[in-house]
Amino acid sequence: MAIGDDAASEGYSLVPDTGEDGKVRYGARWINDTRDLIARLKKQFPRKITVSPTAPANPQVDDVWIKRV
Repeated sequence: MAIGDDAASEGYSLVPDTGEDGKVRYGARWINDTRDLIARLKKQFPRKITVSPTAPANPQVDDVWIKRV
């Protein structure tokens, strides 16, 4: 994948590396690559974490449930 694809799919804005808006020109590639890494890590974590004394009524795949005692 090109640099910035994962970040853009997660909704992160990309730093331009050319043109009039390319104020951070030399660091743009590094910043966008870092945003890609964060986006890939974010996809690996569950979307929902529940803490309660009872089991959830409609659990979804990848949900995390922690039983409070």
